[in-house]
Order: sequence, then C-alpha cells, then structure tokens
Amino acid sequence: RVLLAAKAKELDTRIRHLTAMRDGLRHAAVCPAASHMECPTFRRLVAAAGTGALDAVAAAARSTTPRKRRAPRRR
Repeated sequence: RVLLAAKAKELDTRIRHLTAMRDGLRHAAVCPAASHMECPTFRRLVAAAGTGALDAVAAAARSTTPRKRRAPRRR
C-alpha cells in the first residue's frame, strides 16, 4: 500500500507538470504578442520551467488563455 500511494503521488506530480506544459502551449498558440518572448505569461512559464515551479505559473496561464465554449448537449 505504501508503494501504491507513492506511485499515485508520483503520477500526480507528472500530471501537474504535463498540465502546465499543455497550458503553456495552448497559451503560446493563441497569444497575441508579436513574439513569445514579448509575452509576460510565456516568459513566466519559461522561467518557472527552469526552476521547477510550474504549478503556480500554469494557473496564471490558464486564466489568460481563452477557453473554447462547449455546445450544449442534446438529450
């Protein structure tokens, strides 16, 4: 059980990092800045990736990345 809990924690960490990377890529894809290095959000993501502090910056990227609206489900 200890090993299972440790593996679950490891997966949580990987999921957070992958989510941060995904959100950064989505932001870069829609960012209106002329270059990615002119974008403050992208620069924070790059700096955070270098220090391992992606979780907090990923939340900021999500808040500045436009979301697609889902169409209502038909029943």
